[in-house]
This record gives sequence, C-alpha cells and structure tokens, in this order.
Amino acid sequence: MKSITKYIKYSLVLLFALSLYQCEENYTENISDNPKITLSVPTAPGHAQYKVQVESGYDVTVPVKISSSSNLKEFKITKTLNLNADPSFGDNGVMTVFNSDKGKDFDYSFTYIPSTQDVDQLVGFTFTAVNNDGSVSESDLTLVVTLSPRDNLPRKRWNLKSVLWVTNPDNPNQESISDCEKDNSMLLNADGTMSVDYGTDTGSGNCAYDGLTVYDSWELTPDDQYFIRTSHGLFTPDVEVTDTFVVRTLTVQQFAIEQTVDLSVFGGGTDEKFLYVYDAGPR
Repeated sequence: MKSITKYIKYSLVLLFALSLYQCEENYTENISDNPKITLSVPTAPGHAQYKVQVESGYDVTVPVKISSSSNLKEFKITKTLNLNADPSFGDNGVMTVFNSDKGKDFDYSFTYIPSTQDVDQLVGFTFTAVNNDGSVSESDLTLVVTLSPRDNLPRKRWNLKSVLWVTNPDNPNQESISDCEKDNSMLLNADGTMSVDYGTDTGSGNCAYDGLTVYDSWELTPDDQYFIRTSHGLFTPDVEVTDTFVVRTLTVQQFAIEQTVDLSVFGGGTDEKFLYVYDAGPR
C-alpha cells in the first residue's frame, strides 16, 4: 500500500514537472524573433519588455527597429490601460502603422503624450509585426506616468508663504510678506481662469486694497519659463492688465515666480524684483 501511494505521488510530481516544462516550451516557441522588434529604451524584466518613466503632458519618443527574413506586411501598436484596450488610442485601442509590404527592415519613431488619465495607471503598448511568412512578433512597452508639476497646478490650492524683495540694496532677498498676506492663496483652474483668496485678514496695512483687482486668467508658457496673469480693476473692467513672471521653482509642492516692477514713483528702482513663493495645499 505504501509503495502504491509512493508511486502515485511520484507520478503526480512527474506530471506536474512535465506540464511546467511543456508550458515553458510552448511559451518559448510562441515567441518569435523573426521579425525582430527592438525598442531603443531601457529594458525591464521579461521577454522583449521595455519600460519608460515620463511625466504627464510631456511627449515620449521611442525609436523602433524591425528586421525580418522576409518582407514585412503589417505593423500595429495596441494601447492598454489597466490591461484593457484604451478606446481613445488609435482605432478602439489599436493604431495600424502599415498593412502592406514594407521590405525586410523598417524604422519607426513612436511618439506619445501621456495625459493626466494615464497618471498612476498601468499603461502598456504592444508592438506587433507580421511578415510574409506568417511569423508574428511582439514587444511590450510599459509607461510609468507621474503627474507633472504643470498638470499639478490646477489640482492644488497655492498658499502664499513668502515674498522676497530680491533687489533690496541694503538687504538682498529680504522677506517682505505682510502679516495680512500670510493667509492669501490662489486657485489656478484647468480652464485657464484663476481666483485669489485674501483670507480673513484684509483691509489694513498693505492689504487695504485687496479685492480692487479682479484676476481673470493664467497661462504657463510651453517651456515652463514664464507665468502670465491677466487682471482688471474692479472699477475699470474694460482695462486689461497683463503681468509676466519668471518661473524660478516649479514642483508638485512649490511654485515660485519672480516679477520685475518699476518702483521709481515710490523712490525705488525701475527694475525691482520680487519673488513670490507658494506652497501646495489641498484644493
């Protein structure tokens, strides 16, 4: 009885090992290196796996090279989001690069601009090539998309923490924030509009004129170098004022912008610089 039990156990182990071998063998046989697809980006664990990290809103370009023993007849790219086809990409998730003879070698530059919808999601692209012999090859690219500081701007409330008088001749970078400004904050909306909240401490000192300026719109230049704000006076709605700031710091936690103003009418210089530092908080 013991010998029979031992035989059965041995047989089960042998069958299990054989099944694993066959699965591995079939998996290997189903992966073709003809056509051969090579992506010029860092590789990740796994067969023909590639991985790229990118911030939302900024394009990523992946050079793709395909070589085959016979003419290529089809090349397509499939995008998945959390393992499901993303209908916003190509034709219901599939973009056909070509579906006719292209010779034995083909070079392609794949460019993609991740959106905020891709942030912290499982984003995958499968590159599939087929040649005239009927051989099919695939290579997979995983995108790790993080939220860019630019796309983060409309998601936070920006609390004013510091106002530095950069060009103060007696004390460069002098802290000049008033007590009544310390609870100020601004919202930069995704539609380009903006608003300023002056908090509870208003109507005194440097804050005596709070509310007399109405802020209309904001813009960050494509190179992230300049922040442009438009506004109008409460009693002069038809007079638009445009202020341009140099962006000194732009992270998901801090936004610092520098403005050059003419203070000669107050006895100052014509090019006085002030640095406004905002910290991110819950919207």
